[in-house]
Amino acid sequence: MSKLFTLSLLLAFVTAFGCSQAPDGFPTVVPCTVTVTDNGQPVSGASVLIDTVPTTPSLSVAAETDNQGKAAMFTFFGGHSAPGVPVGNLVLTIFKEPEVPDMKSTAEIDEMGYEKAQAYMVEIEAKRAKLPRIVPVELTNPKTSPLTIDAAAGKRIDWQVKLEDYRK
Repeated sequence: MSKLFTLSLLLAFVTAFGCSQAPDGFPTVVPCTVTVTDNGQPVSGASVLIDTVPTTPSLSVAAETDNQGKAAMFTFFGGHSAPGVPVGNLVLTIFKEPEVPDMKSTAEIDEMGYEKAQAYMVEIEAKRAKLPRIVPVELTNPKTSPLTIDAAAGKRIDWQVKLEDYRK
């Protein structure tokens, strides 16, 4: 491998992941993935959020599921981010809205003008409210979500969530 290639690879890594020092108060994190399925099928495009218990102000832990239903969690605090979740008591919530058939694209909505776009979005939300929920409602609120874990330092978390287990 040439020195130029190695240097380019190192530069790409530093640019992508940064070399800034974590701010004071940045928590210790452990690697964490969350896989969301529904009746054995991956759920893509779901927002996965994790809250600390008790809540830590200005701390965010989030990711979005990919085509395999997997989300690699990231912690954000004080302008710094790191892959993983904070050590401690955590509660997981999941969000994914049902897709409304034949919904216009963002560009088409933008071309409508403000008032027409607002009316259109009210119509879309009314249609969406009639569609079956993808994620059971209890999993969308940290106060009602039964998805909790105590993350220990040095222990990787691979969280499997089967939505069908939470339907009544």
